[in-house]
Amino acid sequence: MADFDIRPMRTDDLAQACDVLAFAFADNPNALAVVGGDPAKAARMMRSGARIGKIGRAFAEVLVAEQDGEVVGVLNAAPWPHCQMSALEKLRIAPRMIGLLRTALPRAATGMRIMAEHDPREPHWHLGPIGVHPIHQGKGIGRELLTVFLKQVDDQHLPAHLETDVDRNVLLYQRFGFEVVATALIHGIDNRFMWRKAQSF
Repeated sequence: MADFDIRPMRTDDLAQACDVLAFAFADNPNALAVVGGDPAKAARMMRSGARIGKIGRAFAEVLVAEQDGEVVGVLNAAPWPHCQMSALEKLRIAPRMIGLLRTALPRAATGMRIMAEHDPREPHWHLGPIGVHPIHQGKGIGRELLTVFLKQVDDQHLPAHLETDVDRNVLLYQRFGFEVVATALIHGIDNRFMWRKAQSF
């Protein structure tokens, strides 16, 4: 049996959840491309970016995997039409994003624009980021996070969308019914956009 629990994120989990995503994405191809290949900078960007623009948003639906009182995995999702930040949200976070990204801001903005262009214009759940702390990877935590959340998606009879720049993740998501429906080269990184049709039972 799994020695971790999957549950909704609480307010007091936020800092730990951001740390998990920072460590999980320190070697992420897109993140490294934005910050010039520095894993420490990629981790800092992800830690703050997750809080500002992902799991800290009002519309975020976040699951965490907890083991021995510590958050070890995170799955973030947002419902359409709130997958992408509104103009007002962008305006509110602009000063923090400028301070966080500095000279990397144009590269980050390009990536976010391209990803937003591929966001489906129909009701769905947009998954991501999904991350597991590196020392806990390979234990099935990511699979269990997906299993639990996609059960909620299926109960609502809705499709799901995500993007990935990691080859092994494409295979994982395909096992859950996602299919690659588009690709885009962002700063030389091959990004796959994946779609999971609404399940009928």
